[in-house]
Amino acid sequence: MEEQDANTLMAQSLPDPSAPTEPEALRKTKPPEIAAEPLVENPAEEANPMIDIHPPHHGGITRRDFFVHLFIVVLGILIAIGLEQAVEYLHHRHLASEARVELAKERKQNVEANDYNIFATQRHERDLQHDLAVLDAVRAHQPLPPWPFIIRRPTSFYSDEEWQNIRQSGTINYIGGNIAGGLRFRHTIEDQFTELANRSYEELARAASVLRTSRDPATRSFEQNMAFDEFFKDMEAAHENLPQQQVDATFATMVEPGNVAALKPAQIDDFERAIQIALAEDDAMLNDCFTIKRNLVRNPVP
Repeated sequence: MEEQDANTLMAQSLPDPSAPTEPEALRKTKPPEIAAEPLVENPAEEANPMIDIHPPHHGGITRRDFFVHLFIVVLGILIAIGLEQAVEYLHHRHLASEARVELAKERKQNVEANDYNIFATQRHERDLQHDLAVLDAVRAHQPLPPWPFIIRRPTSFYSDEEWQNIRQSGTINYIGGNIAGGLRFRHTIEDQFTELANRSYEELARAASVLRTSRDPATRSFEQNMAFDEFFKDMEAAHENLPQQQVDATFATMVEPGNVAALKPAQIDDFERAIQIALAEDDAMLNDCFTIKRNLVRNPVP
């Protein structure tokens, strides 16, 4: 009996070989393990990291904040406009300063040109009056008065290059209204004088063509032309200081070719009428010169 009980206890204490062990049972009840895949880095995630958006830490924009922002924007615009206007103003002052310097040089040239034109126009009137006396003597078959028969009139041209430049560029608007007005008026009269002088010379030369014949001497040479040009420059610069004999001798080189005594009565009448018209035009031109001189005196600053 005791032996049977010992065998029974031994059998109970030994594990049942048919029963599964606990690790095996656990392995059967656990789900199959999946082989771990290697982690692959995603470059896109590093290149474009997620941006954290946080809610504002302050409340909504008030009316006061709106007007503060609006004031800042308007102030910035006004400052930008002010700076731009300041730069424009300084640039215009620079242009006006340069224009005044050039206009002063041009003014000096035109003062000399106008003084000479007064002298030359008065001289031309005396020449034309002498020409009328010659025609009267020819008509009356009397001896001709001494003095060359001259109808030409050398004139000095007024400079207006700088004036045209400031008009075309708009710089005239920056040199002052009074100065601009005086310049505009003077150059208008100068253009009027030049136009009338050219037209009068052409009409008088056309009328004097009746003196031309086949026996006229050869035209003046280039050397004579150059000599008169040099004298003309000296006369422009200091015509009042040149000896009268030198002035008369140089003007005598402009004597009209042809024989005035050979003119027919009808030709004398037409020629006389043309000279009378030229004298009237000389009066108008002389008045223009006096107007220009008056403008120069009253407006000493260009």
